[in-house]
Amino acid sequence: MKKIIIAITAFLFFSKSLVFADINASVGVSGNMGVYAATGTEKNYGAGAVVKTTKEYGAFSDTYGSIFAEIGNEVISLGVDYVPMKIETPQNISNDGINPNRVSADFDKLTTIYAKLNVPQLGGTYLKVGYSKVDVIVNESMNSGSTYKDTDTSGMTYGVGYDHRLEVGGISIRAEISYSDFDDVKADNGRSSTASPGLNEIVISDMIGARGTISIVKNF
Repeated sequence: MKKIIIAITAFLFFSKSLVFADINASVGVSGNMGVYAATGTEKNYGAGAVVKTTKEYGAFSDTYGSIFAEIGNEVISLGVDYVPMKIETPQNISNDGINPNRVSADFDKLTTIYAKLNVPQLGGTYLKVGYSKVDVIVNESMNSGSTYKDTDTSGMTYGVGYDHRLEVGGISIRAEISYSDFDDVKADNGRSSTASPGLNEIVISDMIGARGTISIVKNF
């Protein structure tokens, strides 16, 4: 709730600033290289109690495209960035043998609402702060026949970049790096803790990400 209040307050403040200045719009496409890391904890239940706990730290990288649109002036802009493809994690395999359990996740519909603040003293340098939300789709192949429930997570995003305006066509090229941290994610296989096989619960915590971006922008 605190993050939502911050986002709404920022939106109202920046919108008021835009009313008193010339407004322009921009659209763009981006190529991204993302690196993400988190701690995963799996708890296996039996007879109503935890019988095994596995905790691991992992990281992965992926490349993906995104599109965005902005409205603002020469000082500040509001924008929305959308990733129209899935970001795929590596597959985790447990119970190695004839019927191993396989679990991976897709991060789908990653959407970021942000404010972009230009720093004219540093040429085309700008700063960004935003709020990101993403669906978490759990892909599993469980020898117990049970499935994990999909969920979602959200968090704050911070970035810095440089916008180089070309001489013709209202085109510019941007280079940007950003950092995100996400709320914890919890998923389970939907079984009772007293069943056999029983409840499996997975908690993903300390989720962070770094993203390098190159964009082509059309300014109107």
